[in-house]
Amino acid sequence: MDAAAARRSRGPAHVPALALAGDVDAGVLRAAGWRIAGRLPLTPYADPRDAPSFVDLDELLADARLDAVALDGSDPDLAGHLPALRAAGLLVLLPTPAPLSTDAVRAAQAVDAAPELVVGFRCRWQPWARTVAAAAPLAGGPPLQVTVRGWPAGEAAAAELVDLVRSWCGEVVAVAARPAPLPAAALPDGAEVTWALLTEAGATVLVTPEGGPAPRARLSFRTARLEAGPGGVRWYGGAELPLLPVPDLRRTRLPVPPGADAGLLAAAKALLEAVGDGDLPGQDPPPAGLPDLLAAARVLEALRTSARTGALVRTG
Repeated sequence: MDAAAARRSRGPAHVPALALAGDVDAGVLRAAGWRIAGRLPLTPYADPRDAPSFVDLDELLADARLDAVALDGSDPDLAGHLPALRAAGLLVLLPTPAPLSTDAVRAAQAVDAAPELVVGFRCRWQPWARTVAAAAPLAGGPPLQVTVRGWPAGEAAAAELVDLVRSWCGEVVAVAARPAPLPAAALPDGAEVTWALLTEAGATVLVTPEGGPAPRARLSFRTARLEAGPGGVRWYGGAELPLLPVPDLRRTRLPVPPGADAGLLAAAKALLEAVGDGDLPGQDPPPAGLPDLLAAARVLEALRTSARTGALVRTG
């Protein structure tokens, strides 16, 4: 039996095994229930740390013990392995929404009948973000404007915000980044807007890194306003809303490492459920997949183009 066939016929006593590709921390994955079977290093002289090294990609693909690979998608060479991993019947976890190119994501999507790929969009699991997604439809219409203060810098953080905006306001259809003209150069208190999104529902999203250390979002509707952040969620002038919890993560096989991200643990556990039959569990929020990653990659690509050309850029 070849490795791909073995992955489709796991018995009930099988302990799911996962390989690491690149700079991926194994602690949270072990806590989720994965057995770490090896690591594909970025270079021949890289430190394999606490897992034996695979000589090359071919050795990893042929290892019938493996069910999945957790891959550092921020490295272009490793991102190029995604089609081969999926074609070999391996589940894939991208621990962060790495700034992959749209071409790399589309190449991974093009593999027919491939098993699941889960992306570690972590903010969607945070209680405040889940509460906003649940409360927004109660306003009687889509948001007209969203302002986000104190959002961290970097492409991975920007991808996380795009993922949240899609859950709150629908798909992003156009973007602008300085020095392009923005819908507003600054917020009323003078905080400089650095980039903006326009959604299919007509919402304008204004983003500034000022106002930290914790991010805060304000969703303005026709007749209401929702204030939200890690410190809590409330309707303007109303009581604080009870926060929706992350899925029950208490039943883990090993202690959860201090400071571990609950969203990454939830994503790793969801992928664990797909071993054998390939089906992810139904849960709220659902684990992010390739369509979510492609949507974020397209927006980030458009933001880079806007910053380079100084123009509004459509994402379609």
